[in-house]
Amino acid sequence: MSEHGAFGGYADWPEYVSGRPRVAGRLGALLGVPRPGTPAPVAEGTWDADGVTTTRLTWDAGFGPRQSAFLLHPSDADPATLPGVLALHSHGGIKSVGAARMVDVPGLPQHVLAYRRDAEGGACVANDLARDGLTVLAPDAFCWGSRRFDLGITDAAAYDAAAGDHEHLVAKACSLLDTTLAGMVAHDDLLALDVLAASCAPGSLGVLGFSGGGGRAAALTALDDRIGTVVVVGMMTTMAALWPDHVGHSWLLHARGVDLPGLLTSRPDADVLVGYGRRDHLFSPAGMAAADALLAEAFAAGPGRYTGVFVDAGHAFTPELQDAARAHLRARAALTATTATPSRKVST
Repeated sequence: MSEHGAFGGYADWPEYVSGRPRVAGRLGALLGVPRPGTPAPVAEGTWDADGVTTTRLTWDAGFGPRQSAFLLHPSDADPATLPGVLALHSHGGIKSVGAARMVDVPGLPQHVLAYRRDAEGGACVANDLARDGLTVLAPDAFCWGSRRFDLGITDAAAYDAAAGDHEHLVAKACSLLDTTLAGMVAHDDLLALDVLAASCAPGSLGVLGFSGGGGRAAALTALDDRIGTVVVVGMMTTMAALWPDHVGHSWLLHARGVDLPGLLTSRPDADVLVGYGRRDHLFSPAGMAAADALLAEAFAAGPGRYTGVFVDAGHAFTPELQDAARAHLRARAALTATTATPSRKVST
């Protein structure tokens, strides 16, 4: 551990959480999501590669280390004229790196590159979305990357090994502070959504995530109606089906009263795509099938839409699922571009 103990870099966390009201609504109260402040992003560097301009942004998240994100867009376009998508990184057992796993950046540790190859088809998902003509923001989340705890470990692989055990301690601390790990992550994601909304064209926003990022995307959709379209990959099941063989998930999923399908059905106006791997070892086939049926029924009458895509794969954001996700976001972006009106934020 660091010289600051188990919570290095976060000495101000308790005071911040105790001094903030919770985000309005049942989910905000259930997760204990502190109402975020207003971010003031600062550009830390910009580069162009393969038709994509990437800018690293940072801002004060209100407590702890500054939050970092990557803003990407086609090099020949003004990001303020393009529809916006928030790209949310997975858990993956990798906390030394957050959003960078989704972005074409140099210097990533070998185990992170191996994860990208095995779990995400070797793709830089955020760059691919930008090449599709979107303004993309890929932020680090609480506990990951720029927002990781200082454990006094410099080697990335060793840090990630230690961070797995440390997550249990963070979850216990969250309980003491009347919040949850999912609630603190949602706090950071809401900040990032504000940054995206100020960086892209007016109108509804998109959000995409794989695995833990998919859970984050579903929660954010339930919390903020600026999101009009959502892609959740590798993170959908009925909760009852997790018992007894699939309870070993991270604390991101284990928040009392949270129902994964219910996060999406709470937004009947949203355009939803969920990607499933038939051989995903994290969920039972019955649980995934039941969630798919529940979502299909809930969205059948509109006004939103649900699409479920099953592929013959394990727990992975396969090229086939990436193609489906990108097509889904492109289609919604094209519709949004013709009907754009200023969006509003309700969960404050």
